[in-house]
Amino acid sequence: MLKDNNVEQYSKYASYERQIWQNLAKQNINSWADVWEQAVARWSHHSIVHEVGSISPWSYQDLDRAADKIAEWAISSNQKYIGVHQNNSAIFLATVLGLAKAGVVAVLFNVRESAQKLSTVAHNSGVKTAIGKPIPSVETYDPNLILARPWSGRVSAKHRCQVTIDDPVVIIFTSGTSGRSKPALFSHRRMIGAGIAWSLRTGMSSESKCYITLPLYHGNGLAVAFSSCVAAGACAVVRDRFSVRAFLTDVRTYNCDSVVYIGELWRYLSNSSQQPDDANNPLRVIFGNGLTSPLWETVIERFGIEQVVEHYGATEMPASALTNWTGRPGYCGFVPPSHPDANNVVLVNEQGKVVALGEIGEAVLRVPGNVYRGYLDPKLDEDKVWRDLFEPGDLWWRSGDLLCRDADGFFMFVERMGDSFRWKGENVSCVEVEEAILSTGKVREAIVYGVSIPGESGKAGMASILPIDFLGEGETLDNFLTNLQELLPPYAIPYIIRLVDRHHETTSTMKIIKNHLQAEGFKQIEQYPHFALLQGRYIRLTSDRLSALESGKLILGVRC
Repeated sequence: MLKDNNVEQYSKYASYERQIWQNLAKQNINSWADVWEQAVARWSHHSIVHEVGSISPWSYQDLDRAADKIAEWAISSNQKYIGVHQNNSAIFLATVLGLAKAGVVAVLFNVRESAQKLSTVAHNSGVKTAIGKPIPSVETYDPNLILARPWSGRVSAKHRCQVTIDDPVVIIFTSGTSGRSKPALFSHRRMIGAGIAWSLRTGMSSESKCYITLPLYHGNGLAVAFSSCVAAGACAVVRDRFSVRAFLTDVRTYNCDSVVYIGELWRYLSNSSQQPDDANNPLRVIFGNGLTSPLWETVIERFGIEQVVEHYGATEMPASALTNWTGRPGYCGFVPPSHPDANNVVLVNEQGKVVALGEIGEAVLRVPGNVYRGYLDPKLDEDKVWRDLFEPGDLWWRSGDLLCRDADGFFMFVERMGDSFRWKGENVSCVEVEEAILSTGKVREAIVYGVSIPGESGKAGMASILPIDFLGEGETLDNFLTNLQELLPPYAIPYIIRLVDRHHETTSTMKIIKNHLQAEGFKQIEQYPHFALLQGRYIRLTSDRLSALESGKLILGVRC
C-alpha cells in the first residue's frame, strides 16, 4: 500500500510541476528575477530573510529594493559576469537577485578558498569585477556603499530581455567528480525548478521558516533552500556558518520548521552530547543530501523529525535532482519504474550497458533536447557526456557516481568515481591538492586519494609523498602544513600523509597506480612513516594511535 501511495504521490508532484511550468511559459517568464518579483508582489511585507543575531528580518520588499540598487550598479558596470565574494547574509541574497535583475551572471566565490586560488579562478572565469571581500587582481566593491544609495524605483525588466531560461543565473565553482575545480553553469530553469520541487516536497508555505547554515555560494544553500523559500513565500533564517552549539538554540529562537543539510551536519549534531529535550523543537522537515542509514533513523528519533527529503544531484547536471520524500531511510531518490521519468535516468557499466536491478552502475541522465551546457568552458562539457549511448543522436550526462536501484524504483548512492572525493560536505580535487603539495618545493612526488575514517561519512584526504629531502615530525612538517594552509581550504588539506623513500609504482603509460594505495589506507605504518593531522599538527601515527583512530576515540582535524 505504501508503494502505491508513493507512485500516486510521485505522479501528483510531476503533474503539478508541469502545470506550473506551463503557466510560467504563458507569462513569458525567462528569469529567476521574474519569479522573484512575482513573489515580492504577492508577499511584499512578509519576512524573507532573518539573519541570526539581527533584531529584525528583511521583508520581501526590503530585499527587493536592495536588489534594485545592486542591479542599477551592475548595469552601469557593463559586465557580463560579476563575482560575489560574501558570507551568508541578506546582502549576499540581495546581490545575487540584483545581478539577475540586471541580466548579469553572478559568479559565486567560495569564501574559504585561499587568495591565490581565488585570483586564479577569477581570471579563468573572466571576472574583472566583484562585490564583497577583496579578491587579488579583481576590482572589488563594498556592497554596503552601494546599498547606502537612495532607492530610485524598480529596475526595468528590459535589462534582462535577452536572457533565456536556459542561460546561467549563477556560476558555482565545484570540484565535480573528475578533477580540478570548474566553473559550473546553473541556469534560471534549474534555479526556478529547484524552488518548485523542494517547496512542494517539503510542504513549505508562507508561514514556514527555513534554517540555512550551509554556504549560499553552493547549490544546496542557494537553489535547494533559498529558492524554495521564494517559491513558497517562506522566510530564510540565515547563519554565517554551521554551529553545533547554536543549532537547536537558533531553531527554537526563530521557530524554524525546516532545515537544509548535508550529511555531515547531522553527524556533528548526533556526536554531540544528547540532551533530554533535543526533540523539543519546531523542526518538521529536513532536506538535503548525504544522510545515510542508520544515521537517518538516529536523527529522526533524537530530534523528533517528521519528514526527511533526501536527494541526489550535482551542480553541473542537466536535469532535476533525484529526490526521496517517501520516508524510506538510506535512499537518495525515487522514480516509479512505471513512470516515463524512469527512462531518463539509467545505471550503466563501463561499456555503457544497463546493469540489472540491484547491481551497481554509473548513473547517467538523459540530456533534454540533446544540448548540454554544464561549464563556462564548453570544452569541459565533452568529458561529462556520452553520445549515441542507446541510439544514434542521443545524449546522456555522466554523473561519475555509482548508484544502485531496486525493483521499486529507489536509488541508493554507493560511491563517487573519478579523481576526487567528498569530505565535510565539499568535493575535493585530488589534482589540485597534489599540485599544492608539489608547489611547496619540498616534495618530488605526491599522490592524493580519499580514505574511509571510522565514524565519519565521506572520505578524508590522504597523501603518499616522496620528499626531496628529510620531511619528518617537528618543525619541517609544521612548516609543510603552514604551506598547505596557505594554498588550500581546510577541508582539502590531507588528514593523513605517508612518506615513502622510492618512486611510486606506475603503469606502462607512466601513470601512478593509485588503487592499491587507496586500498591499503593508513594501515602500513610499520613499513612507511605515517603522520595524522591531530590538534593542528602532523603527529606520527603509532600502533596505539591507529587503534584509537579505528575505534573512534581519536578524532582527526585542526583545532578551531
